[in-house]
Amino acid sequence: MQIITMYLRATSVKATLVDEWNQTVSALPALTRGLRAELVLKLLDENGEAVKPERLAYASWDFAVANDWDAATKPQLRVTEGITVTANEVHVPLTETNTEELIAALGKSEQAQFGCELAGFTTGETNPEFLIQFDIIVRNRRADAGTGRPEPVGDGSYTAAQIRALFAAKNAVQISDDGETWYDADPSVEPPETAKWYRFRNTLVGYEWSDPIPLIPGRKGDRSTVEVAGTETLPAGSPAEVTNEGDEHDAKFRFKIPKGQTGTAATVEVGSVEMVPADQPAEVHNSGTTTAAVLDFKIPRGPQGETGHETYLYVAYASKSDGTGFSLVAASGLKYRAEIQSDIPIDNPTLADFMGAKWMKYLGDDSTVYGDVLVADADTSVAKVSRIVFENAKIRKGIDGEVIVNFKDAGVTDEEFDRYAIVNGRTRLSPWTNGGGSSSALPGMTVETHAEPPALAAIENYSTFIG
Repeated sequence: MQIITMYLRATSVKATLVDEWNQTVSALPALTRGLRAELVLKLLDENGEAVKPERLAYASWDFAVANDWDAATKPQLRVTEGITVTANEVHVPLTETNTEELIAALGKSEQAQFGCELAGFTTGETNPEFLIQFDIIVRNRRADAGTGRPEPVGDGSYTAAQIRALFAAKNAVQISDDGETWYDADPSVEPPETAKWYRFRNTLVGYEWSDPIPLIPGRKGDRSTVEVAGTETLPAGSPAEVTNEGDEHDAKFRFKIPKGQTGTAATVEVGSVEMVPADQPAEVHNSGTTTAAVLDFKIPRGPQGETGHETYLYVAYASKSDGTGFSLVAASGLKYRAEIQSDIPIDNPTLADFMGAKWMKYLGDDSTVYGDVLVADADTSVAKVSRIVFENAKIRKGIDGEVIVNFKDAGVTDEEFDRYAIVNGRTRLSPWTNGGGSSSALPGMTVETHAEPPALAAIENYSTFIG
């Protein structure tokens, strides 16, 4: 089969034969009679660039080869089937090149020059929108081997290309509820139940509508259902599966879904933190990746607050809680302290400025022994006692640090015991105990230790010292 490639500059109806570099060519390509061939027409624009595919988007094509300009006579070759377009190339299959008309035109000549015409038709049109003409050489045959009986060329009244263009336009359809008022039918939408009639005609050719045809409503179909029969998890990498365990009307789908691959643990870091003006929006930008995020923050400043006011703190000292001995300077004899706050400065604060203040003691008293003990009887009084010595007495330990002193058992009469005064009980007794004999050589003080003191009998004269 011959492959004949022609570069044509299709800037007008009369196309110019050029080479692939857009240079004009004078030698015409040759087609041999009786030999199957494919004619490849590469169409170029005025700059030698390939014609854009959208300029060749036609519903049908018609190709003819003739040796005259008389449209009433049949062309020598005609092709209306199988013409295709690829990018800027039009492929014309020449499957029948041994026609009666071509044999008669060539006669006994070696070859002859013929004119070619390619026409493109848009949808629904019978007149071409695209047309180019160019020349070609057809060589004759010396023998009839393989040519067979010549085929006649069609009469050309309405070519197959023109008929296909009409059919490509499809039909326009209208529907009506009463057969008088018509409206266009949308093929993508189910017609309303009120529609009872329809009619049609060719979309682009127009002419008259067909006679009204009644619409026969069909039986309303059964409602379908869809259920999920179950799901199953498959190992990662397995193909997913969906099977219908029901039927075409009541589907029950079972899904088998593979596990996803275990992903890499993602990380998140804080990148930069930038303070922006208060009127700008806050922003967070990831300058890292989707699995290793680095978050950069832009944080607007807060609105400026109101101007604050100054305050002043003053401290004074006194010797008593009523402000006696008022001074602004601390001293060891000034045991009390007070504070005041003022919104305005006070050059030299006085006691009057501290009238509302509370005086708090913050220093202890000098040379004071807390818990002084006073011991006295009818004749003698001793203050600030540091040690007590019990003569002619017996003591024993009680509980919780208690000491029990018993004078009666030691021989002290009631009259003598009555002469003793009370010992002030704010003093903690020493952990050690002293005792001694008397001048009369009576037994001295003894200490008795009991794990658990017995119950005490009632004693008329009994005194307890709690340290």
